[in-house]
Amino acid sequence: MAHSADRLRWCFGGLNPASETTPLLSTHRRDSEHILPTSLRCVFPNNGLLSPDQRRVLVRFPGNKIQTTKYTLLSFLPKNLFHQFHRLANLYFLFLVILNWFPQMEVFHREITMLPLVVVTAISSFKDALEDFKRYKFDKVLNLKRTTVYDW
Repeated sequence: MAHSADRLRWCFGGLNPASETTPLLSTHRRDSEHILPTSLRCVFPNNGLLSPDQRRVLVRFPGNKIQTTKYTLLSFLPKNLFHQFHRLANLYFLFLVILNWFPQMEVFHREITMLPLVVVTAISSFKDALEDFKRYKFDKVLNLKRTTVYDW
């Protein structure tokens, strides 16, 4: 939400509410609208060494890096298996594999029943890994791209 300079000065005690020039803003001060100085964000350009105060402020906020990847190296297997078994077909084949492990219910050999599930899951996992790696490479190119900054 954008605030006028007069409104900000009034919130921090520098302006009398009766002398506020913006007619759309209320002249009485409510605690729910009070802006704390810690909630404001300072943006520092990356053009040299930063003072200790600037470093302390920058640690609290995330960077400007773009990351569209779905997985990391550690989270790929659990997340991918979780997404794979949200598909109804994979759950059906998993159910058949589990049923086939009981000797009374065994229709085919256990390995033959597992084959369609393993093949489909492996191919889908490989495809997801390849897509995520392409996203990672594109994010890296985009994050290293030079930008033009206009000084108004």
